[in-house]
Amino acid sequence: MTTDVDDDLNVPVRPLPPSRSVAVIAEHDLSDVAYLAFVERLGYRAVIVDVDTGNPLPVPAPAVVIVRSVDRLNRFIATRASATAQIIGIGIRDLRVKGIRLPDSPGAVGALQHALAAIIGPDQEAPQRVHLSSRECEVVVTYVLGATVRETSSRHFIAPSTVRTHLRRVMDRYVDAGRPVNNKSQLLIELIADGWVDRARLQAW
Repeated sequence: MTTDVDDDLNVPVRPLPPSRSVAVIAEHDLSDVAYLAFVERLGYRAVIVDVDTGNPLPVPAPAVVIVRSVDRLNRFIATRASATAQIIGIGIRDLRVKGIRLPDSPGAVGALQHALAAIIGPDQEAPQRVHLSSRECEVVVTYVLGATVRETSSRHFIAPSTVRTHLRRVMDRYVDAGRPVNNKSQLLIELIADGWVDRARLQAW
């Protein structure tokens, strides 16, 4: 990875890799890391860039910039890199610049993959999205967002053993996809990367 994340989700900026990279503009939340992981898994070089520090963007400028708020978009536009980068706005109704607008929803994952392929070129060895049934999604997302096994079973009116079965099946699917997860946090990041957990759901917790 190109960043380190501490307990407060502060993400130190690293120099951008060579050209044709993707920059994820930091919102200082878990989604920063999820978008970074998703883009890197598609085979593209990616970096998280913090436009709040006032430091200029490293050279060379990224080919694509993913931005998720109007405030950060305006700060990025003020940089010299905005003239050459293709902007992908996720969850921004009015980009006010030429770019691609995507909804902030699970469907945005596939649209983002297609947009990156159109701008940069085909992805390299893109892994398949891990599929969950609606019931698996409800149960597993409740658990990874902070509930215990017992709380999850009570909330969904199922036995604790059923919660464990759902978790084991989903984690096995990630192992089969070449994306092993060993704990709740890793599973949450993978679920975000696959579009099963969106920003609104994270903020609700």
